[in-house]
Amino acid sequence: MQPTDRRTMSSRGNRHTLTIRHVQQEDFGNYSCVADNSLGRSKKYMEVSGRPGPADFLSPPWSRSTDSFNLTWKVESYPPLQEVRLLYRKLMMNETFQQPGRWHDVILTPAPRPPSEPLTHVMAFTLRGLQHSSVYEAIVQAKNRYGWNEVSDIFQFYTQRISSDIHSEEMQVASSTSRSGATTLHRTAPPVGTAWTLLTLLATLIPWLLLHGGTLADRSKLSN
Repeated sequence: MQPTDRRTMSSRGNRHTLTIRHVQQEDFGNYSCVADNSLGRSKKYMEVSGRPGPADFLSPPWSRSTDSFNLTWKVESYPPLQEVRLLYRKLMMNETFQQPGRWHDVILTPAPRPPSEPLTHVMAFTLRGLQHSSVYEAIVQAKNRYGWNEVSDIFQFYTQRISSDIHSEEMQVASSTSRSGATTLHRTAPPVGTAWTLLTLLATLIPWLLLHGGTLADRSKLSN
């Protein structure tokens, strides 16, 4: 490539740089860099495009709500965005398997970006009607006048549990602890039949001792 008033090339040691100022549509395309030495050749490619960059999610993964979630993301684009597509789905999970549900498709029209952010488009959308105590995942794709960008990485997020779920879980833990304690006591205690026999024998002996204890003591005094 030959340098122009908008394209300059520079070298600093083994670092070589091509700088394109005021990018125009004619600058879009595939660029390759080839390096040769006495041992061989190496080549790398890069595409310069006017399409938006991939979306990056900004939201924390944990929702503050049981049935909604606020998704926030940003997209880098020189031209204004024309359309944004948001897809989300629930993951059906248990201890043995994980199966994704069907995608829900939401089409959004971006608002004009502020002059202070000429390249960055920050967008937000609140998903409603979600299920509590669940795992969801979402992806975003954006379009400007040069076309659609690559689909974003999958973003996973989680809805809150309802209070009754927490209470039920605490009751299950308490019940499990109680059953565990009962089992431990049962292991160290005598069999039920033996315990019942001992209690019956004591119930019979105690009244007899109370009744005849005094008589035996009196007889002992007389004999002395």
